[in-house]
Amino acid sequence: MRGVILVVVPLLVGCDVTLSEIDNIYSRGADHPVLCGISIDNKNTVSADAIAVGLDRATVDETILHLYSHKPNGTIDESTLEQVVAGAADRNMTFVTYADLADGTATQGLALSFDDHDIVGWNGLLPMFDLYGARVTFFISHYTTISGDDRELIRNLAAAGHAIEYHSTAHRSAETYSAEHGIEAYIADDILPGLAAMRADGYSPRVFAYPFGARTGDTDVAVLEHFPLVRASHFNCPR
Repeated sequence: MRGVILVVVPLLVGCDVTLSEIDNIYSRGADHPVLCGISIDNKNTVSADAIAVGLDRATVDETILHLYSHKPNGTIDESTLEQVVAGAADRNMTFVTYADLADGTATQGLALSFDDHDIVGWNGLLPMFDLYGARVTFFISHYTTISGDDRELIRNLAAAGHAIEYHSTAHRSAETYSAEHGIEAYIADDILPGLAAMRADGYSPRVFAYPFGARTGDTDVAVLEHFPLVRASHFNCPR
C-alpha cells in the first residue's frame, strides 16, 4: 500500500493549476493585441483555492485576470462559476468584458468569458450574474446554424449587459486549417461567414477567441486585420 500512495499523491497534487504563477493570464487593460486566458472547466482541475489566489493576485497587482469556460453544468459546475463570480464581488473587483477591453476603458478586474454556443445554458446563468452584478463575455461560434429561438436568447444576453463577441464560423483550428489550406482560406472559411451573419443581425464583434486556443504568429497577423484584439489560451500565448 505504501508504494501505491507514493505514486498517486504527487499526481493528485500536480493536477491543481496554480493561477498566480501563470503570468500571461493577467493583463493591464489591453496591453497586447493577443490577450491570453485559462480555461477553468472541470477537466483542467483548477481548484477553488487556486481561483481565489488568482483573484487575490489580480486585486493586489491591479491587473485583469482572464478566465474562460464553456458549458454550465456540462464542462463546468455552476457552483464553480458562482465561486468565481462571488469571489470577484467579495473583493470589489470590476467585471470586465472584452468590449470594455476593445474600448480601452478597462484596466483591472475579472474578465470572465464563455466559448461556443450553449445559449440556453448561458441564459440560465443570468440570475446569478445579476445577483453579483457580474458582466461577462460570450464568444459565439456556429452562428450561421443557430436557430431563430436561440438567436433571441442571444439578444437576452446582450440586453442583460453582457458582451457578444466572436468565436469562428465552424470552430476550426486556425493553426491546423491554415497549415493545410492557407491562411487566406482560413479567413474566408472560418472567420468571414459567421462574422457577416452576426453583423447582419446587428452585432459588432471586435474580439475573436481562438477555438482550442490554436494560433500562430501568422494567424494573429491575419485575424487582427478583422479585429483589434484576440483571445488565446495560456498554453499557446505569444508572451
